[in-house]
Amino acid sequence: MKNLQRVLSALQHEPVDRIPVTGFLTSVNKEMMEYCGYSWLQAHYDADKLVELAAAAHNRCGLETLKLPFDMTVEAEALGGRINLGTHDTLPQLITHLYNEPDELSFDRDLLSCGRIPVVLKAIHKAKRLYDGEAAVISSIVGPFTLGTRLFGMDNLLVWSIAEPEKIHAAMARLTQLCMMYAGEQVAAGCDAVLIGEAASSGDLIAAETYRDCIMPYHKELCNALCVPSVVHICGNITGHLPHIAETGMTAISFDGKTDVKEAYRLLKGKTALIGYVDTMQVLLHGKPEDVYRCSVECIQAGVDLLCAGCALPAHVPSANIMAMIKAAIEN
Repeated sequence: MKNLQRVLSALQHEPVDRIPVTGFLTSVNKEMMEYCGYSWLQAHYDADKLVELAAAAHNRCGLETLKLPFDMTVEAEALGGRINLGTHDTLPQLITHLYNEPDELSFDRDLLSCGRIPVVLKAIHKAKRLYDGEAAVISSIVGPFTLGTRLFGMDNLLVWSIAEPEKIHAAMARLTQLCMMYAGEQVAAGCDAVLIGEAASSGDLIAAETYRDCIMPYHKELCNALCVPSVVHICGNITGHLPHIAETGMTAISFDGKTDVKEAYRLLKGKTALIGYVDTMQVLLHGKPEDVYRCSVECIQAGVDLLCAGCALPAHVPSANIMAMIKAAIEN
């Protein structure tokens, strides 16, 4: 079974010859950068380097996906945000939020020619041409709520969700339109699935009721607008979100070990594919290959449909630990 077929079949609850091992989240480490001869800093604005570095996780370690871009500032930068590009082993960050009121966010299709967006779209097209069938090309956007925290500030969104619901819904409606426009261009460029990063929707940050009332309707709109699989990643404990996630129509949910996997299995198995949840810090970063192998087997036995790290990999994760995930999938 080819890698692309295995990944897409697992996302759609179809039979596979074994569980796929994926990097839906950024999976580039220092060893890959050294092999390619450049770091993140040289790749963010160069489509060719972006593809080569993203593909290193597949070429060097055997992951069955190729994920790009690497960071979560592309949209904010295109809108005029000031970006700290980070270092050779850290990713870019937005320096400060841009707006204070929902109606300050204004955009049209010209946004697609701004900042790094053309670089990302060119890289997706090239990756699909070079790796079609060999690896699933996963593009990524920042989800509407998390994008909102970057553009308006987390404090504003939380206040609006409680005291001024008309503002949170006005903001989320505009943000979702932006997300659909950008994701649609990624699909047109050739991606096999879209990763929607929603770290700010974590149950560690917001109540399940806030997810239900202020975010879930927009996830449903966004995911159902895509003609390729939609994969939403939310960090932290999202156990309380799970009944509402089941109503969104998202193809898959990517989560980490803080979520009750038994509840995820009970509520979502066969409806929304489960992706995860190998511990990123204690196991993949600080553990040994045998620790990764053991944790990967536990994830497989718990019922995940696709094996993946619980969050984006720190740059110093050893390649041997990434390959231990693949060994566990092949042998189990």
